[in-house]
Amino acid sequence: MTFNEVLRFVDEIVFDKSGKHLDSLQKAILRATWQGEKYSKVAQEYHCTKFHVGNVASNLWQLISKELNEKIHKSNFRAAMERYQISNFSNVFNLGGNNCLKGNINLCTENTPSPETKQKLPTTQTANENNTPLPKLDLRDAPDIKKTFYDRSTQLATLKTWILKHRCRLITVSGISGIGKSTIIRHLIPEIESNFDHIIWRTLRTSPPLNITLKNLIEIISNVTETDFPNNTDAQLSILIEKLRDIRCLIILDDVQQILSNRQLVGNYKSGYENYGNLFKIIGELPHNSCFILNSWEPPLEIFNFTDNDSPVRLFQLTGLIEKEAREILKNRGLLDEEKWQELINFYQSNPQWLKLIGETIKNLFGGSVTQYLSYQPLFLSDELTNILQQHFQRLSELEKQILCQLSKPAKSVSVPQLLEKSQLSPPELFQTLLSLERRGLIDKITEENQTLFILKPIFSHYIKSGSVGINRA
Repeated sequence: MTFNEVLRFVDEIVFDKSGKHLDSLQKAILRATWQGEKYSKVAQEYHCTKFHVGNVASNLWQLISKELNEKIHKSNFRAAMERYQISNFSNVFNLGGNNCLKGNINLCTENTPSPETKQKLPTTQTANENNTPLPKLDLRDAPDIKKTFYDRSTQLATLKTWILKHRCRLITVSGISGIGKSTIIRHLIPEIESNFDHIIWRTLRTSPPLNITLKNLIEIISNVTETDFPNNTDAQLSILIEKLRDIRCLIILDDVQQILSNRQLVGNYKSGYENYGNLFKIIGELPHNSCFILNSWEPPLEIFNFTDNDSPVRLFQLTGLIEKEAREILKNRGLLDEEKWQELINFYQSNPQWLKLIGETIKNLFGGSVTQYLSYQPLFLSDELTNILQQHFQRLSELEKQILCQLSKPAKSVSVPQLLEKSQLSPPELFQTLLSLERRGLIDKITEENQTLFILKPIFSHYIKSGSVGINRA
């Protein structure tokens, strides 16, 4: 008899009795018991107390005892399992005679099954090729998986390594609108879902208060509606952490920028939403068995409190597509003058959404001729793209707007001394502002002759020079 056979057998018992499949902690308890290991080892692995492991185990033994009509506990579990005969049948009940088969285990009960038992069907759940039950998915707020997915294999590999190998607890995927953050996370889920018990995708687009978000997550993970739920967010956070230790969850919070403040430096919260920072801090600091992914235009400040190379908290700033994939977008739009495509790709930062928008514009206005489009200066930006850029600029502080104005004037990169002279800011003000702009993905930095230089991304420079932004350029 193999442990996997026993695991399937117990999983069916638990599902029959509770309507839930075994969670990761319960599986770890069964494995430890089967191998003769102590509960303390499981508690250490799952970052919870030995007392909590004992309570979960006790409930598990009670369920098995009721099914087998025999007192089951840690010391006799393996011996009890090995007394039952393995059959060649799987996942059906043998209702003939006095035998009852469950999974691959012959229960050898003395009593004839009741009519209610005879009507039972084997538990079914979508499973992978290794017959491992897939996680419970709640992706009601997630985008659909697009048929066309441009090559992000390197980025996907990095995220998978962080989540599965490094066991990261909190990851922020940040980047400009349209760069593909939601798409890459959505395509990541099928590649790692077998490692989780629950996968939940929630949007913060409507800026829900923290207590509403916490209550929703706890109810989904618990699979119950809490009738007597504490209103205190600290109590809710404690409950959530315990559940994240018991059950391995992947939780995606989308549109995090909606709870962050406009007209301030990057990562500050709107008034009344500061307690989200406490959530992110706790998720990153306290040991648990789950992973949060934040999808945002900009990262919350708490992310930068974790600076160690082996930190369980990571920032993943998503950039544009590789050249081959960017060219594929233009090709699919039927654009002409392929020798000019690189200029177009550079200007639009290989942003897939922006390339699609401008591709349609060139196709409709210039018959697909990229050369004609580029010949009209300043370049025409469609209303759709202008609105996107405007949304990003509306989030900027006055200091950030001032520095962007300075960076948009020259056609080349600018040094810190030059910016200090032109902006008349103090060094701390300038340094903090440059950090904020870099974290937003609006500027690049390069090194020349041991000197760090800053340059504004071309499309933003063009947007500022067009006069569409309310920036005082004096």
